[in-house]
Amino acid sequence: MSLPVAQERKRSTQRRVTKELRRALMTVGIYTVPYLYVAYMWLVYRTSRVETLGPHPDALREMVSRGIYALWHDEVFFVAYSFKDYHGHTLASEGDAGAIITRMLELCNFTVFRGGSTTKKRRRGSAEIVRAMIEHMQAQPGVIYGITTDGSKGPIYRMKDGAVRIAVGCDAPLGVVKTWCKRYFQLPTWDRTLVPLPFNHIVHVFSGPFVPSEAARTPEGFAALRDDVERQLCRVTAYARRLTEGMPLPREWVDLFPERVREEMARAEEPVLFLPLRE
Repeated sequence: MSLPVAQERKRSTQRRVTKELRRALMTVGIYTVPYLYVAYMWLVYRTSRVETLGPHPDALREMVSRGIYALWHDEVFFVAYSFKDYHGHTLASEGDAGAIITRMLELCNFTVFRGGSTTKKRRRGSAEIVRAMIEHMQAQPGVIYGITTDGSKGPIYRMKDGAVRIAVGCDAPLGVVKTWCKRYFQLPTWDRTLVPLPFNHIVHVFSGPFVPSEAARTPEGFAALRDDVERQLCRVTAYARRLTEGMPLPREWVDLFPERVREEMARAEEPVLFLPLRE
């Protein structure tokens, strides 16, 4: 009988040690990683040529006071620092990584609220997040969201419903944005995260706004709006890459996108950036 008791005590000690080690690593991470990120991105932007095209968040605020931007998950490394001057609002998870990301965003002038994404019931958790973001936008004037519309697990370059649901729920306009750069490496992750290098050419291409109509509250109208936003995000993505890397665009990259937009993306023509503001 003594052997199982000794084993249980050993396991209990290991769990306590693991918990304390995890807590210590989290503390180190919160007080180092966000600052290292800001310092690195400061160097990147300080040594690079940066172009911003189209209706950026301040322009959207001036036109319609608030809005939502859809972007791909591959540019998450850019988001906090690149958009710090726009004082965006966003959501971070309740988990350990969420605490580090929250601190990183707060250092870059974002208003961050936490919640929900660690739930094991993903559908319920997603619905709760959407409701929370709608309530936050309705309660706060001048809110601009940025939503990685193929996150958080993919599939890559396929737009999910979240950004459109928030826009329809708030009667808020939707924009799209793509950031690309000439010199970068890509992480071996599902989203092929872009990490920019110093001495670079960086472009931020914005387009919008799409204003939800009453028809967007029907299933057919909702699907049409989502498809329109996705198509425009694909156009902007191809154009941003063309501006930094030139033509032709890699065919294997274009083939990652929805089939209906591939030929259009391969041409990478300049899209309409300022869309007519209509109800």
